[in-house]
Amino acid sequence: MMIAQTMKSTALKLRDQWRILRERDDVQKALKYIQYTLLGLIVVYLLHKLTQVGWLEVINALPESPWFYFFFLLRFLALPISEIAIYEIVWSQPLVRHFFVFIRKRVYNFAVMGYSGEAFLTIWARRCLSLSNRKILIGVKDNNLLSAFTSNAATVILVVLLAVTGGLKAGIEAFPGAGWLFGLAFLSAATLSVLVMVFRDKLMALPKGVMPKLIGVHSGRQALIILLHAAMYAAALPGAPIMAWMTFIAMQLVLSRVPFLPNQDIVYLGAALSLSPIVGAPEAAVAGMLVAEAGLSQIFNILMFFATAHLARTGLRPAQV
Repeated sequence: MMIAQTMKSTALKLRDQWRILRERDDVQKALKYIQYTLLGLIVVYLLHKLTQVGWLEVINALPESPWFYFFFLLRFLALPISEIAIYEIVWSQPLVRHFFVFIRKRVYNFAVMGYSGEAFLTIWARRCLSLSNRKILIGVKDNNLLSAFTSNAATVILVVLLAVTGGLKAGIEAFPGAGWLFGLAFLSAATLSVLVMVFRDKLMALPKGVMPKLIGVHSGRQALIILLHAAMYAAALPGAPIMAWMTFIAMQLVLSRVPFLPNQDIVYLGAALSLSPIVGAPEAAVAGMLVAEAGLSQIFNILMFFATAHLARTGLRPAQV
């Protein structure tokens, strides 16, 4: 009991200290500088790596299988579709007609910066839904905690699976610092998962019976996205071992645990290119597949960003959105 109380007290103090520190102008500027410096370094590395492989070879090696593009589309849509179901449970309102709101939320999180989608959704909901500010904020906060919990749990399970089967070595050796990244991601994911379970009653204010439903939806979505991701890669390069794709997906999950990471798709592409030797296929073919994935992600993000731009500009009521 004393240990639990000490952990809770420490966690709350760290949270409050971080909140105060994060709100300082100089800290916000420093965080933005670090984020975009990291993204710039990844882009430079990416261009260098693709130049080494050969741009023409990469273009010629783009996946020909239509299943690759079909599975990509399903994976792209899995998050917004599941979040409609989740927020209908949380807010007790039908949200299917607001599908593009959740598309835009996804675009913000993946193409702009992690958690910027939650900020957009909160502002939109306050403007367009007949809900109290408290219910909106509790819904977004608690759902985000449960989403992080299931993602962290999936990261832990996949990293342990790779460690047991010997596949983790390739990920650790992918690039300098990858071992630290995997280690920190594993420790933070495991710690946060435990903290959410231990202090769920203190951290969350969802009505009784709602939490198990949300965890069920989040877990089902996480499993579906992993399967679709693996199926997408297998469709592009059917001869590669399945554990190689699990290593790629583990890398993506690990990177998704890095808070406020700018443009996750581009960062993942740079990291995943370093894993191409474990696939057992020509490097140009692996690069072509990854470039196609990242290219599709950027195209979809840009198209959906402009297609849903009115949601960020206007204060339309639900019946008009």
